[in-house]
Amino acid sequence: MNLLEIVMLILGIIIIIISCRIVAQPDKKAKGLSLESSGIKDIYFQEELNTFKEQQNEILTYASEEAIAKTEDYLSKLSNEKIMAVSEYSDQILEKITKNHEEVVFLYNMLNHKEKELKETAKEIQNSQRKAKEIINYENEKDKEPEKDMVKPKKLDIQAENIKRQNVKVPAIEEEDNNQSTISINNTEILKLYSQGKSVLDIAKQLGIGQGEVKLVIDLFSDR
Repeated sequence: MNLLEIVMLILGIIIIIISCRIVAQPDKKAKGLSLESSGIKDIYFQEELNTFKEQQNEILTYASEEAIAKTEDYLSKLSNEKIMAVSEYSDQILEKITKNHEEVVFLYNMLNHKEKELKETAKEIQNSQRKAKEIINYENEKDKEPEKDMVKPKKLDIQAENIKRQNVKVPAIEEEDNNQSTISINNTEILKLYSQGKSVLDIAKQLGIGQGEVKLVIDLFSDR
């Protein structure tokens, strides 16, 4: 039963009771006070009617206050439930946002790490390629040097034959000796500069000779 049905039931019971009293009261008065005038009856009826109205007002006031209190309790409970539901939903949303943020940060850090690894790998590849080119150039220079050395003795032999035929002193041999001494000096300087920590490029620039020659001298004499 809802509140309205309870109020209507109470009002019905009260009306029945009052009607019974109103019907029974004239009978009692007819038995006890048969000489009562109609004015007194009207006054009594009016008092009963006023009493009934006051009781009815009190019942309605009580019922309305109770209904208001129950309504407020229900609305407060409902609002609390809605607030809790919204709070739980917002907590779930915040948790998802936090989780997604952590995943994004993890992926970003992983990408940065991979990028660094790729850069380092590319740098190592470039260094390896550069070293490979230097080795190839050095081997090419090394292969060319014996050919030059083989040509020089042939030239010396030809010049010696010409000197014997002409029986003349030619300054070419002296120049060759000077070249040999110059080469010996260059070799000493190369080894000296190399022992001081100079690079092949710096030594070549300082002495005005090729890098292949510097590398060849270092390889030939540094192992001795």
